[in-house]
Amino acid sequence: MKRKKAAFIIVIITLIIFITTELTCNPSIRILASVINFSESTLKSPDYLAYGIDLKDLFRNYANADVEYSGSAYIKKLSGFPYSISGTINGQRSASQKQFSCKSNVDVLVLSVGQLEIYAKDDTVYLVAPMLGDIAYGFNTGEDLFPQAPNLSNDINREWFHNNKKNIYNFVRSIKIEKTDDIFVDEDGTKAYEYRITIPKGQGQFIWDLLGTDAPDHDIKTSLYLDKFNHTRKIVFDLSHKTKGEYIAVYGKNLGTMEIYSPLPEKEDFVATIKRNGNNKYTNSYSIAAVYTTSGGDKYTLDSGLLLNYTEDGVKAEATDITIAKNKTSLAEGYMKGRIQTKENMGDVFENAGADLSGVQVIDWDTIKNDTASFVDDVISKARENVELIN
Repeated sequence: MKRKKAAFIIVIITLIIFITTELTCNPSIRILASVINFSESTLKSPDYLAYGIDLKDLFRNYANADVEYSGSAYIKKLSGFPYSISGTINGQRSASQKQFSCKSNVDVLVLSVGQLEIYAKDDTVYLVAPMLGDIAYGFNTGEDLFPQAPNLSNDINREWFHNNKKNIYNFVRSIKIEKTDDIFVDEDGTKAYEYRITIPKGQGQFIWDLLGTDAPDHDIKTSLYLDKFNHTRKIVFDLSHKTKGEYIAVYGKNLGTMEIYSPLPEKEDFVATIKRNGNNKYTNSYSIAAVYTTSGGDKYTLDSGLLLNYTEDGVKAEATDITIAKNKTSLAEGYMKGRIQTKENMGDVFENAGADLSGVQVIDWDTIKNDTASFVDDVISKARENVELIN
């Protein structure tokens, strides 16, 4: 009897050692454990970036659909302009047409001073401002202003992970996983080690089916940073196949922060960070920080809070404490709030807005970028002149 107990204890200890070794040393097992942890724990955390948000609905019915929006904006501080500015906002956006319209009736103090119109098509932005002496310019950005969001075929939830556990297991066993010496230290001091993953062309069809997109014609590279409990602390999606050095990273204890980085021509770059505030229980609350660095070393920043809620007739959004600065010197401060709704049978966006862009001069982006200060000064001077005339 004693021998049987001893043998049983030895078997248990051996299993524990084996499981611990596999969870610690076997990259495939560690990745599988992190997937289980994500589906069973992170998805339920209010710190998670997409907690309480139906991503399938958000992408399909808003990001990739025809929508209209309305709201209001208030600028309480504008460098060089000693008046408060407010205005109503309304417009439409069509992903299929790749067109955008925005009209704003602008009030300075309590005086109505006219209308400001912004349009976009493909990669070009148009500014039409009758209130500022018939200013009308187009700016060719060279970038697609209407990127397609994932057309999810299913919600990313515990049920999907459960239904695809066999797919996930076979997928993890078939891809290349390499442990590196790179370490990510989370804000709470936790260390996580990089597992570099290469998804060969043709692998993971169930993932592309989920995303509602065709399988890519190239290898996909990403990195998972796992702590000692196989909890994912950071995911990096390498987008170098699109632009060298570009990436999207999601990180934090419960993946509550997203960072988007894109290098730009002429040694410039852009980085945006979105962080969820999990302590705010009554709404989806985020903080946003964006930094554009010029070739001359100037840094233009935008900081804002964002509150996002689903309602019966659309999405309600409010951007709070907006601050735009250049090298930490504030240029403008304000806030915006509004509502976004899906619009069926929209028709042509520009026709609906009554836009006439036939005579608008399209200026090279470098010209605007290199002469932004004088352009803004001209606009502010004209606005001040209009207010003084009304007064």
